[in-house]
Amino acid sequence: MPDTATTQVRTLHLTNPLLTGPDVKALQKALAPYKPGPADGEYGPLTGAAVHRAKWTLGYPQSQCNEVADAKFVGYLDGTPVPASFVARQKARKKEAAGSLTVRKKIVANAQWGIAHEPQIHYEQSRPIDGIHRRRKLPLNTDCSGFATLCYAWAGADDPNGLGYSGQGYTGTLLQHMKAISASAVQPGDLVVWGPSPGHHVAIVLQAGSDPLLCSHGQEKGPIEIRFSVESEYQPSPATWLRSLP
Repeated sequence: MPDTATTQVRTLHLTNPLLTGPDVKALQKALAPYKPGPADGEYGPLTGAAVHRAKWTLGYPQSQCNEVADAKFVGYLDGTPVPASFVARQKARKKEAAGSLTVRKKIVANAQWGIAHEPQIHYEQSRPIDGIHRRRKLPLNTDCSGFATLCYAWAGADDPNGLGYSGQGYTGTLLQHMKAISASAVQPGDLVVWGPSPGHHVAIVLQAGSDPLLCSHGQEKGPIEIRFSVESEYQPSPATWLRSLP
């Protein structure tokens, strides 16, 4: 009978991130769809993150979505049927992900609409945010965080400032309410804020990649399409990538 990931890792509990060996290598091979890094037998951050992603995808409760890989988990990777409650979570999470993708597309579409209507959108730091309850209002007078908030509001997303679309919010509330993510995890519709808290400027991600394409409204000539590397030449560090969507 050929060895499987289950038999090779049946007694292994990966609670030590420095643990190495053939059992870890077998686990990494079983985790291939979740991008654990090279199958080198070293249980590092990439492998731990892959375990976390796999548990979420398999339908584990959120409280159990961690980096610990025990025999039961590896059995699920190897084809053992998951409990019915896991299947229900899988379906709910797929539905949520599909909804998130639709919202992301709408956020990007709103930002692109702003770029197309740049002559009628003026830079002004004022609150309440102009157009917050009037989709794609023109003419429009707003600043960088106001425009980002509008793109989320018009897309049907939750207020990225956590203020229930009261008409308030700025880079500081975006930094406080949204989740900081790594540059490698960036997706369209996420935000990037430059400068230490409370932040100096924010832009919307239009396209992900090694040098994301952004929509930036930081002056009267805006919103404009600009690469992250180019905008960063004019903005203070650090750059913090933010997400509030699932």
